[in-house]
Amino acid sequence: MKILLVDDAVSNRRAGKSQLTALGHEVVVTSEYGEARALACKGGFDIALLDLLMPAEATTLGTKARAEFLGCEIAIGFPLILSMAGNVGRIAVATDMNHHNHPMSAAVDWFMGVQKLVVNGSHVLILHAPICEDGCKNWAKVLDQLMACGSFTHDLM
Repeated sequence: MKILLVDDAVSNRRAGKSQLTALGHEVVVTSEYGEARALACKGGFDIALLDLLMPAEATTLGTKARAEFLGCEIAIGFPLILSMAGNVGRIAVATDMNHHNHPMSAAVDWFMGVQKLVVNGSHVLILHAPICEDGCKNWAKVLDQLMACGSFTHDLM
């Protein structure tokens, strides 16, 4: 499968690329959500694996917001689902943030046990990422969970 992996942490991108290519997948990685959206719109990806929290990019902020929010972590994973839905068949948003440390990570708890979401025809999974011994996200397990979701019945769009 062709997989788009989006994460701002270098260690998570390296780990994901290594884990997923070892399984025989073609993996494209990026740390920028603007680039990720453009890649997804071009098509050709079967899977998108997305980080939930990433730094705000200057290109998406106005002058006032740029001064206040540039580089601040925002929950970009949720709008990325909506922008990629319909272009990518299966999408997972995974966070490694402790749910006690960030309100959007805590919101991921709302989706625990809900593994049957469909957004504009794309199958979606929202979860806390399994973590490897080295502290990196286990993107291979995220992919396994996404693929194991079976039939999706909750259509959100």
